Amino acid sequence: MDRSKVVVVGYGFAGRCFHTYLVGLASQLQLYGVVSSRPEARVQIQSQLGVKVFARFEEVLADPAVDLVVLATPNDLHASQAIQALEAGKHVVTDKPMSLSTAEADAMIAASRKSGRLLSVFQNRRWDGDFLTVRQVMAEGLLGEVFSMELCWGQYGLPRGWRSQQQHGGGKFMDLGAHLLDQALQLVPGPVEWVYARFFAQGWQTDVEDHALCLLSFASGVEVQICTSSLARRPRPRWYVMGTKGTLIKEGVDPQERAMIAGQIDAAREEPAQYPRLWVETAGRSSEVVLEPVPGRWRSYYENIAEAINDPAKLAVTPESVRRVMALIEAARASAASGQAVRPEGEA
Repeated sequence: MDRSKVVVVGYGFAGRCFHTYLVGLASQLQLYGVVSSRPEARVQIQSQLGVKVFARFEEVLADPAVDLVVLATPNDLHASQAIQALEAGKHVVTDKPMSLSTAEADAMIAASRKSGRLLSVFQNRRWDGDFLTVRQVMAEGLLGEVFSMELCWGQYGLPRGWRSQQQHGGGKFMDLGAHLLDQALQLVPGPVEWVYARFFAQGWQTDVEDHALCLLSFASGVEVQICTSSLARRPRPRWYVMGTKGTLIKEGVDPQERAMIAGQIDAAREEPAQYPRLWVETAGRSSEVVLEPVPGRWRSYYENIAEAINDPAKLAVTPESVRRVMALIEAARASAASGQAVRPEGEA
């Protein structure tokens, strides 16, 4: 079977360290080319990757050999570029967030359906080890009935480049929050009834938030708190999950990114000090259990994309599922602006 030819658009951090690398690990995909507007980057691409180099996005659309376009571009370009590529007959993967709004997401989905081409969003953190561990612990009933979750991702430092600019869809809530919201939706069944959010801009001199707090109230009664920050000198636990039978705490983030940047993602290992810990009651006394984490596997994302190109029913990250994330982001923005809880669109 011929391998699908892939072009990655953009050679910043995401294009260089995530997409070109992970596409190269999928046996049914071929990294055919990379787009960069920077001459020095094009020289680097040719010398290090040995693939075709494009200076302009339009050149990719005109190349009949290209099967799949991966958008590792600023967030405000995702919708327009995805629609152009779909209309040109290409399959599309866009980095997260999917778009800047639900209206853009709907236009992208409509273009995918009209063209008959695949559209997906790079929600690779559905394959984080910590997320997979929490999902397994919940499925095994070790926590009892879960009623509260806190998903936090804090860093300290000034956002750089377009990620510090609102017009390009910058800010940690759009960036990392898109992952946390997606994970929450995967773990908690049923609709979200209300969203309440507060955005703070008191640290860095940018026009994006420095710290965001978002509360999701699910119809099932589960409350989920999402926190992202550029001001966290000491991060909170990545996960804090409470159930009627136990509480789970997980410190630190998935180790795959560090291993991937070093060039060997399969060498990723969780530090024992950051293993998940479960507190339960045993014989009337509280006890702590250290859990072996489920290994993460980002490879699975592009392996699934290769499968879904041939069988769309197998697509794991559907655009419709990620459209829900965009609805929650919109509701959070509206709540932060009004100071009131907001019912997210499409969740009834």
